[in-house]
Amino acid sequence: MRGLVSRPPGLLSRDLAALSAFGAVALSGVLPLPVLIIFPIVFVLSLLGVRPLAGRRTVSVIVLLVIGVGLFAAVALSTLDLVIAAVSFATLVTSHRMLAEPTPQASRQVLLSGLLLVSGGAALTGEALFALLLTTFFLTASWSLAWLVLARDEAVLAGGERQAVSRQLVVGSLTTLLLGVGFFVVFPRLSWNLANRRGSPGLGGVTGMSDTVKLGGGGDIKTSVRVAFRAELTPNPGVDELRAYWVGRHFDSFDGSEWTSSQRPLTPAGTVVLHRASRRSLGQLSQDIELTPAYGSRTLVAIDTPTFFARGRGVSVAGTQPMPLVHVPGDQVFGANEANTTTYMATSDGAAGVDQTEPSPAASGLPAGLDPRVAPLADELARGATTPLAIARQLEQELKRRYDYTLDLPGDVADPLADFLFVRRAGHCEDFATALSLMLRLKGIPSRLTTGFFGGERAGARYVVRAGDAHAWAEAYVDGAWVRLDATPDQGRAASGGRWAALVAQSWEQLEDWWRSRVVDYSFQDQLSFVRSLARPPAIAQTQSSTLSLPDGSAPRAVLVATGLAMLGVGVWLASRRRQASHPAADFLAEIERRLEARGLDVRSQPLEELSHQLSLAQHPLSQPLAQACRRYLEARFAGRPLTPAERSTLLAGLETPRR
Repeated sequence: MRGLVSRPPGLLSRDLAALSAFGAVALSGVLPLPVLIIFPIVFVLSLLGVRPLAGRRTVSVIVLLVIGVGLFAAVALSTLDLVIAAVSFATLVTSHRMLAEPTPQASRQVLLSGLLLVSGGAALTGEALFALLLTTFFLTASWSLAWLVLARDEAVLAGGERQAVSRQLVVGSLTTLLLGVGFFVVFPRLSWNLANRRGSPGLGGVTGMSDTVKLGGGGDIKTSVRVAFRAELTPNPGVDELRAYWVGRHFDSFDGSEWTSSQRPLTPAGTVVLHRASRRSLGQLSQDIELTPAYGSRTLVAIDTPTFFARGRGVSVAGTQPMPLVHVPGDQVFGANEANTTTYMATSDGAAGVDQTEPSPAASGLPAGLDPRVAPLADELARGATTPLAIARQLEQELKRRYDYTLDLPGDVADPLADFLFVRRAGHCEDFATALSLMLRLKGIPSRLTTGFFGGERAGARYVVRAGDAHAWAEAYVDGAWVRLDATPDQGRAASGGRWAALVAQSWEQLEDWWRSRVVDYSFQDQLSFVRSLARPPAIAQTQSSTLSLPDGSAPRAVLVATGLAMLGVGVWLASRRRQASHPAADFLAEIERRLEARGLDVRSQPLEELSHQLSLAQHPLSQPLAQACRRYLEARFAGRPLTPAERSTLLAGLETPRR
């Protein structure tokens, strides 16, 4: 740890700035894997003071250029997106300079390439977490740049001077950040729509639809609060919690332990029409859906009963591109290409919808070796019901009443269905759906198992559905249409994560929705609306809530007004400080510059500390007097050690030494 302890004050902040810039790009989830692996290793080596590229500049630069040529050749061949190639190369340049000799020039190059990474991150992701990384980069980069200049004076590195200067740097950085926010709010802007990226990829998936459903596994997914997808509904239901079934896949073949599908995909197309809207429906429900990387699948979901899918788009290493859709009749609709984030539009009939898709032959099949006790149990549970629909509903209710819901499962067993029905008498949604499906088939009713999600929480103008909302249920083909049947007890449908974890996740989603609507999508029209609201507030504003989260997801006007007034106040305060009498140390600095100019030295094109350093290297007669004068200026200006008139005269007299 010796290298870490002995680092100059600006070097650690430089590396932290590089780390936050890299994080801003890595957040997109589209960086090539080698780049994702290389930078963390480089960061650790730099922290430890290990510089393997010091003294090997020529060879390392040639290797870096070869890699750069390869990256942009991939762009020319349309196998890699231009922005992704640029940020990948910038990451390698940053890594190269971090492992080189830690000179001021190398540090400035690290910060410059870090700025390029942050710019690339802004093009690749719209995550609210990007704002935190951007702020961290700004503060650490400002700190590092300041110390690149101040660290030339050894007196600043010691004692109270360093502490006083640090306080000044913190105040200056925070003030600049505050003014930057105000600049963003009020300065007229143009929307360039760089690369047309509207997705928000993350760092990897944790859940999603699978190609099969295997019984006997655990139910840990129900505790996950990761967001699987976001949906904006039209018309807006106007409720905080949805009680909606989101359909994903249907499975019709069961071998005793695992569900699969017997259907085959059709040709990819831009739109998919599942069936016509039902006459019983009161109106189509439109959904603009964004599947996050946490979803981890290409299967599209929509509220039951889906009728139409279109406008698919995917964000991947090749950029944002149209996404063809593939329809597997009786099974699913999925995106034809791999993507980190997928967006699309879907329509549904809602609860009144009717799916009249003909059942496959497999929807009536029974697995070989089915436990002989299942058929008598089905007869017992359906006793008294006569019509197919009545039998289906009674089986649903009896399973829900007689069996318990649990996430504590034994794992793989020889016959998971028999274990659920006759041993444990408790299971999770896949067990209930499987039991109900097979009992329906035993009663001569075609059935299938459906996987998807249940629920949804409001987050601003949209609804979020979490990984823990994953669910499975059965469907029965009765009277020429599929009927949804859910035998799982009510407490097992929605997510069952910890209360505090869910609260934190919900708060973050509300913050992210505000970030997207008021920052990512903030436009010139929004600025005009904001100014008009200040000049002539609409009457409805008096009746709106003043809380931080309005139903439509917009930022409250009171907060915007307070922010604008705060920006104005800071500007007035800074202007008034400029009009005040100058600091005595500033007068001393002006006199130093005047005397140096009289000696024929250029003090306008470079900082005084840089001039002092150059004179010291050249062993100029004025180097020692100038170093002393600069040190006392910093002490008087930042450390609270004022100059006496006699000391001031002595220091200035030292600068009268004739040139050699």
